[in-house]
Amino acid sequence: MSGVGPVEPGEYTYAVEPAARPPRRARRGKWAQLAVRHRRFAIVAVTASAVAAGSVSLWATRPRPDPGPWPAQAVSVSYGGAVPGAGRTGGALRFSLGIRVDAGPPVTVESIRQPSPALGLTASPNPPVTVKNGSSRTVVIVVAVRDCKSAPRNAGLPFLDVTLRNARAKQDQSFILGDRYARDLARVVADYCERPPRLS
Repeated sequence: MSGVGPVEPGEYTYAVEPAARPPRRARRGKWAQLAVRHRRFAIVAVTASAVAAGSVSLWATRPRPDPGPWPAQAVSVSYGGAVPGAGRTGGALRFSLGIRVDAGPPVTVESIRQPSPALGLTASPNPPVTVKNGSSRTVVIVVAVRDCKSAPRNAGLPFLDVTLRNARAKQDQSFILGDRYARDLARVVADYCERPPRLS
C-alpha cells in the first residue's frame, strides 16, 4: 500500500457501539413505596401518638395543689380537767378533751383509745368527729377501771391514742395529756382499787 492520505480502518476494525442498557429504576425506600393513602394514615397515627405522649407528660408533671400538713401536725389535744358535777366517781374519771385544728383542711378524729386493757374508755360525742381549721371541739371522755389487779398505779405519762384523718393522710398518734391528767387518773385508780372492802 502506497500513497499519502488518512489511514483507513481495516476490515472488522470499526468500533461497535454497545447496546444501550435499559435505565435502572432508582431504588426507593419503604416509606416511598407505601401508597399515598397508607402514608397519610401513618402520618396521622404518628401525630396522634406524639400528641397523646405529650398530653400524658403534661398531665403527669402538672402542678398539684398542696394537700396541707399531716393531720398530727395540724391538731393539738389538751386535757380540760374533770367535768363539773361529775368528777371522779365509781372508779371512773370523766373529763373534757379539747381538740383544735390550727392549719390545713378539716381533720376528722376517727377514734380515741387508751392503751391499758385494765381501763375502759368511752367518748361523747362518739367519733368520728370533724374539726375545721381554726376551730376546736370538746369531747367528754370517761376512763373507767375494769381490772384493779392490772390497772396502772402512778402512771408517769399516761397518753391517749387518737386516729386522725384529713385530705393528706390518715395517722395514728399518741397524745400525752400532762401531769394533771396523770394525777387525776392515778387518784381514781387508787381510790377505787385500794379502798377497804365493804362489810355485808
